[in-house]
Amino acid sequence: MQPKLKFLDRYLTLWIFLAMAIGIGLGHLFPDISSVTDALSVGTTNIPLAIGLILMMYPPLAKVDYSLLPMAFKDKKVIFISLLLNWVIGTALMFGLAVLFLRNEPDYMTGLILIGLARCIAMVIVWSDLAKANREYTAMLVALNSIFQIISYSFLVWLFIGDFGIADHSFPEIKDSPFRSKLTSSNYYKLRIYGGV
Repeated sequence: MQPKLKFLDRYLTLWIFLAMAIGIGLGHLFPDISSVTDALSVGTTNIPLAIGLILMMYPPLAKVDYSLLPMAFKDKKVIFISLLLNWVIGTALMFGLAVLFLRNEPDYMTGLILIGLARCIAMVIVWSDLAKANREYTAMLVALNSIFQIISYSFLVWLFIGDFGIADHSFPEIKDSPFRSKLTSSNYYKLRIYGGV
């Protein structure tokens, strides 16, 4: 008989939506709250967020038998499918959703494209652990996609919303987005060693 999930684990989806609602509510009620969170940052790293991610990812990763990782890396089919889903189908899907639903909101459209280009690695680890998935495969695919994200993120941003990107040519309104101008003026397209937004 499968052990019952703990209360927090069983309603994880609810907690995620609740956290999103609280975040949106705080941003609406206190528009300057970003200055408070910025004060808790060192460089581009938000310290409370970094601590939360470590606390969330450490328990599942501590259960991995890292001596089995070389065997997982031999499964070329799984590696190919993961890269295809994450970096071809996933990016195209998010771009399509941004165009379909947010065409008249260039800032949101740009934001959704950026989020679509960044894989959510922390939650993959948590969901896999809750589903009792193969820990070694999870660790291998997370590591692989993390490395791929570090290498390719800047290029993909340039490809989709850069000066000569797909969005610029197909949707002129995105070129005038203040959010996009902010990205380009802050040398956003320089390769960053951490990837992600």
